[in-house]
Amino acid sequence: MFTYMVPIESLRAIELFAGCDDKLLRQLSRLGTEVHAKARQVLAREGDVGREFYVVVDGLASVEHAGERIGTVQRGDFFGEMALVDGKPRSATVVASTPMTLYVFDPREFFSLLDAFPPVSKKILTTLAGRLRAAQDQRSDAGEVGA
Repeated sequence: MFTYMVPIESLRAIELFAGCDDKLLRQLSRLGTEVHAKARQVLAREGDVGREFYVVVDGLASVEHAGERIGTVQRGDFFGEMALVDGKPRSATVVASTPMTLYVFDPREFFSLLDAFPPVSKKILTTLAGRLRAAQDQRSDAGEVGA
C-alpha cells in the first residue's frame, strides 16, 4: 500500500528532516513514497544495484554484511544512500525485523533532496562521515592500518 504525499507532521518528527522549515517540508512532502513492509521482508540486498534511499518512520530492521549481523536501523535512521551516491552495489542486506513504515526515495528524488534541501544534505553527509570513521575504527581495532 502506497501513500503518495507524505504528511508534513510525519516528516517533522524524523530527525533527518528536523532542520527544515515549513516551506521545505511542504516541498519535501511531494518527494518520496510511504511504503509499508512486513516483518522478514528484505528491503535491500547486499550486492544488488541500489535504486532507493530509505528513511525509517517506524519499526526495526537488521543490517547484515557477509551473512553477519552488523547493526540495526530504527525510527529516524536511513540507509541506501551509498549505492546511490557511488553507483556501486549495495554494501549490506537490510531485513525488516518488525512491520515497518518507510519513506522511499528513487534516485531522482534522492538527488533532489541533496540539491534542494541543505539541512538534509548536511545530516546525510555527517552520518556518512560517522559511518566511515566507525568502519575505520573497527579496522584499526582488528589490526589493519587506516588512512
